[in-house]
Amino acid sequence: MLKRTLAALIVALTAFCGGTAQAEPLKLTFSTGSVGGGFFAVGSGIAGFASQKIPGISITAISAAGVVESINRLEQGKADFAMLNTQDPPLAWEGKAPYKKQYRNMRGMGILYMQAAQPYTLKSSGIRTFKDLKGKTLSVGAPGGTMHLDFFRWVEANGLDPKKDFGKVLFLPASEAMEAVKTGQVDVAVELSSIPSPQISELSILRPVHILEFLPGARADMMQKYPQYLPTTIEKGAYNGIDQPIETVGTGAMFACRADLPDDLVYEIVKTVYSQEGVDYLGNVIAALKSMSPNLAVSYKPIPLHPGAERYFREIGLIKD
Repeated sequence: MLKRTLAALIVALTAFCGGTAQAEPLKLTFSTGSVGGGFFAVGSGIAGFASQKIPGISITAISAAGVVESINRLEQGKADFAMLNTQDPPLAWEGKAPYKKQYRNMRGMGILYMQAAQPYTLKSSGIRTFKDLKGKTLSVGAPGGTMHLDFFRWVEANGLDPKKDFGKVLFLPASEAMEAVKTGQVDVAVELSSIPSPQISELSILRPVHILEFLPGARADMMQKYPQYLPTTIEKGAYNGIDQPIETVGTGAMFACRADLPDDLVYEIVKTVYSQEGVDYLGNVIAALKSMSPNLAVSYKPIPLHPGAERYFREIGLIKD
């Protein structure tokens, strides 16, 4: 079957809806993350840039409680694109816990950047390591997300039981969690995001902060048990209050789309985002994307790439098999 060009696709879809390609752009949605969080900023930036550069499409970024909600939206056709981490998609693909079925209506478009585990607190709190969390009040991620599952693995590696060792556990969106730390309602908020994190940066302008440290040997043991985590360092000066490098762990952040989106549409979006202009622009306006590159995009494939994305990466010589 001959592939329709992107332009023909837009004309066909808009004509079906009773409009014209010039008057009615193809409207698409991009599921991101909680307002104020890293996924929201990155997804919004990509949606805006692609909408500006590709004639005939308009991508709207919408907030999401977390990766689980975004995966469900792709599965149900309620979003066209989504920001995802690299831990959940392969679990959802195979129907492994915490997912109760296989989610197959999603395809990768590329790894965007690396995320770091950054549970943070005010430096004045006296909390330094995961061991100091006993009896404390914590925000462990947005409602409906899976960040708390990552956090509980880090905690267990440091010898604590997340079911009984905390004083209180709250589920707050990123911006609300930061405010709660600032006002003293929460002792520690969990972040798994780019360096620098928008929330931690904002807070550290007002008050020095500290990122929780793994106990000696705990990080290496956990990475051996959970190989999806990679060694990551938060460098001295990353935030006000970080006076020496902090060894933590990291994962990837990726963007994905519905499996049934046309190849030409996905090809054009991936080509635009990973063009030199796209890499330069997005890296300048969004700190998390400073390290974005086509090479990073295909360095790991948690789920199969969309054929349109694969076509672009083959075209530039990064996929050869």
